[in-house]
Amino acid sequence: MNGATAAGMKLDLVYNPVAGSFRKSRLDALVRAFARRGWTVRQVPSARKWRPTEMVPDLVCVHGGDGTLRDAVQALGTLADSIPLCIAPSGTINLVAREIGYPRDPEKLAERVTAAWKQGDERWLRAPLHRLGELPVVSCLSIGPDSHAVAHVSSTLKKRIGRFAYVVAMLRLLRRWPSQEMDLAGEMADGTPFACTAGAVIVSHGALFAGSFRLSPGAALAADSVELIVLERTSRAGIVAFTAAALARLPLDRLGLATIRTVRRVSFDRCASPIQVDGDHIPDFEPGRAFAVEPTGMTLRYVV
Repeated sequence: MNGATAAGMKLDLVYNPVAGSFRKSRLDALVRAFARRGWTVRQVPSARKWRPTEMVPDLVCVHGGDGTLRDAVQALGTLADSIPLCIAPSGTINLVAREIGYPRDPEKLAERVTAAWKQGDERWLRAPLHRLGELPVVSCLSIGPDSHAVAHVSSTLKKRIGRFAYVVAMLRLLRRWPSQEMDLAGEMADGTPFACTAGAVIVSHGALFAGSFRLSPGAALAADSVELIVLERTSRAGIVAFTAAALARLPLDRLGLATIRTVRRVSFDRCASPIQVDGDHIPDFEPGRAFAVEPTGMTLRYVV
C-alpha cells in the first residue's frame, strides 16, 4: 500500500489560515519537515475549495482544528475510506489530535508520521465515521446551552484568547438562558431500541469533549459506536453542576446529571437550533427538520 519508504510520496497539506493558533511560519516549517523526509508536499489553503479527486494524494495532513478536519473529510467524500490522514494541530481545542497524541512540533510530527508510514498500516488508528444528515462528524456534536455558546462566540475574541472565548460566550448566555426539548429514538450498540426526551444532547465519538473533559468512559475514536449523553436538567444550576462534575472527572450518570448510552444510531424528532459539530456552529440545518446521527459505513485511518 505505502511501500517501504516515504520517498516520492505525495502529501496534501490542508490548512485553515484563520484557525485559532495558525502561524505562517509553522506552516512553512511543516512543509520543510515533510519535504526533508521525502514527501512531495502540496499546500491546500482551504478544505472547502479542495478537489482531491483531481490529483489524489497518498496522505493528507490537516493543519488546523477539528472543524478543518471535518471539512477535509467532507471534501474527500468516498476517498475518506481509502486515503489516510494525520493532523498538525493548529485549532482552538483539537480534540482528535489530542486523543491520538499528535505533537505540535513540525519536526517531531513529520518524523513520527513518516516512521508510522514506513511501518505499514497495521498499527494505524481506525476510526469508524458517523454523520449528521450528510455532514461528517469526526469528534462530537451538541444541541443545548453549549451549542448556543458556540453560535454566539466572537471570532475576533477567539483569535485573541482561544478557548476562553467560549467561556465569555457562555457567561453572556446567563442573561437569556436557552430552553428547548427534543424527542430522541435510536438503536443501542447491542441492537436494543431506545427512546427518550432531552433538554440538551451531546453525541461524543472521541474520548474528549470541549478540551480535556471525558464525559463517558466508553467514548473513543476507534469505537464503532458513539456515546449519547442526555441532559434533562438544563437550568443554569443544572449546567453548572454538570460542568463541575465533568471538571472533577466524576461519574455524570451515577450523580443523576446525565443519562449515557452507547448507541449506533440516534434520530431527533426535530433538529433544534443552533447545533454544534466538531466545535463549529452549523447554520445549515433547518429548525424543525428531523435528522439522525448514524454510521457512514466508512472508516478513517490516522497514521500514527
